[in-house]
Amino acid sequence: MSERASALLPTDGTNFTAALTAPPVTNMQRIGGEMFNWTDLDEQRGPALPRGAVLLHLLRQHAAPGRTVLVAGPHSPEIVAALADSGAAVTWLLRSLGDAEQAARVNPQVTVLGGSVLKLDPAATFDVVVAVDGVGRLNSTEGEQLSAGELIDRLASAVRPDGALILLHDNNFALHHTLRLEPGARERQDSAWYPVDEHDAHRPASREQLISRLSDAGLTVGSSYAAFPEPASPTVLVGEGLLGEVSSPLRPRLGTALSQAYASAFRNRPVLTDPRRLINRAVRAGAESTVAAAWLVVARAAGAAPSAPGHELLIGDTRGTFVYEVAAGADGVRTTVLQSLEAPVERYGLRRVAEPSAPGADLGYVLEERLLHLAATDSLRQIRVELAQYDAWLRAQAHDGVLTGPLGLAGFADVFIGPDGPELLPTRWAPIEPVSLETAQVRAFWAFAVQLITSGQPHPWPITSHAVDLTAILLGMVGQGVDAEEIRRAVDLQVVLESAEFELNLEQQHDRRLQLLSVSPGTASVDVPGFRELTEALWRQRYEASHLLAMMEWTEQMIKSRDLAVSKMDWEVQFYKKSWAGRILMVARAGYKVVGRDGRKALGKLRRRGQ
Repeated sequence: MSERASALLPTDGTNFTAALTAPPVTNMQRIGGEMFNWTDLDEQRGPALPRGAVLLHLLRQHAAPGRTVLVAGPHSPEIVAALADSGAAVTWLLRSLGDAEQAARVNPQVTVLGGSVLKLDPAATFDVVVAVDGVGRLNSTEGEQLSAGELIDRLASAVRPDGALILLHDNNFALHHTLRLEPGARERQDSAWYPVDEHDAHRPASREQLISRLSDAGLTVGSSYAAFPEPASPTVLVGEGLLGEVSSPLRPRLGTALSQAYASAFRNRPVLTDPRRLINRAVRAGAESTVAAAWLVVARAAGAAPSAPGHELLIGDTRGTFVYEVAAGADGVRTTVLQSLEAPVERYGLRRVAEPSAPGADLGYVLEERLLHLAATDSLRQIRVELAQYDAWLRAQAHDGVLTGPLGLAGFADVFIGPDGPELLPTRWAPIEPVSLETAQVRAFWAFAVQLITSGQPHPWPITSHAVDLTAILLGMVGQGVDAEEIRRAVDLQVVLESAEFELNLEQQHDRRLQLLSVSPGTASVDVPGFRELTEALWRQRYEASHLLAMMEWTEQMIKSRDLAVSKMDWEVQFYKKSWAGRILMVARAGYKVVGRDGRKALGKLRRRGQ
């Protein structure tokens, strides 16, 4: 939770006394319908506040000096601060009285309105209306309740004839709603008091319905996006030019970007199943808009000037520090940095990539997706061809046995195979010091082996293969061997990458290293704990245990049969030793051995004399 948001709720007597004795704020107005003893800005008690680099980038494009901006509902402090720093006159509407008073103190340059959106002056209009938190927290319990459609109409009426509405609308059919496993979360948080509108027939349930609703309200949608992976912190925005266009050259990049976004968003969070598999299926079917976390629209009034064309694919981070666009043009696919890093970011020996590049090829495929398909179809020959091509390309990039830059952390998901061969996709981190070619290569092969084992996806190797065994098999296809020390160095490199990305402490790094080194057939997903993957891992454990039990039973039977045979032979020996017939046979056997031995010696002497 941010410092500004945390300051809203006094937790001790000193803060409470300070709140009572604080001077009255002059930049706040109570418009009616305020909610007392309530807060929307405490993310520990309710839904997260919207934030992220892609949201900030789009909002900064519309806020400028001399313009008026209405921020409707709770938003993260960085969004409000960015709008105020643009020089625009910002008005912030909050239904909680306590939130409004504290927001007014923290943001003296912002006019804060405390109350319900229904009480907003109908004559008050703005150049830009921002509601990237949606409309779910605009109603107040201290008055009439509007439906979601009516709230959208109310926001649209606050837009000036030459203004714009920037609205992010939650999708009830989104993957994050379908996959989430948080029993009792709604009752544990203040969101239990929010009205349930899943059955509201007037609530827009698709991007098309949302556009139609805004059109009926007198606005024209200039650009719209499907937001992923969650409404509060979108890191990937997919524009209209790419949505559903299965023939677009950006589709492979889209699938990779969404997979990485969901892996980061749901890391260590229990889910029904791994969202990466479902989102990849949706992308292949052109149905990404249907399962998007939310839809972000920029709608303009009838008298507004035409808006600039929207972006095709925007990718950023949740901290609001980095945004780049991937677009397809006549000269191929290009990557453009729209918001660069404010300062270099270095952690654990890695540096954040400031100028990502993308291959310009229009045709091709991501290596990881191709290998997963080949593994599912048991195409061993094609797997060997693809791995050999990757191996040759990676070795050609090495100098004196080391790799520099992002290539040192390039996995199969970061490599695009175009007509001219492999190329590197945009990456987030690069090692400061060169990385050994063998370590980088083993890490890429090992990571793919872990994915095959923990995801339960079909592959041509026995399901009892460990990650180390499967890595050795894959490396053997390119004529390379591997030992335990190389695997350990590769895992250490993976831990360093995750530590830089997720800021793991020493204890978390230690636990993560042990977890990755112990990947076996019964290991569930090592990053996104899915219930489906867990049940698959339990089945593999039972399968392996059943084989072990069968082998133990077979071994026990073999030992019993051999014990029986040995006992029978011992009984026969003892019988022959104790009886007269046995003794005669033993003497005859010993005499036969002596005669045979001496006869062979005598025969040998006669042969030598004859020579």
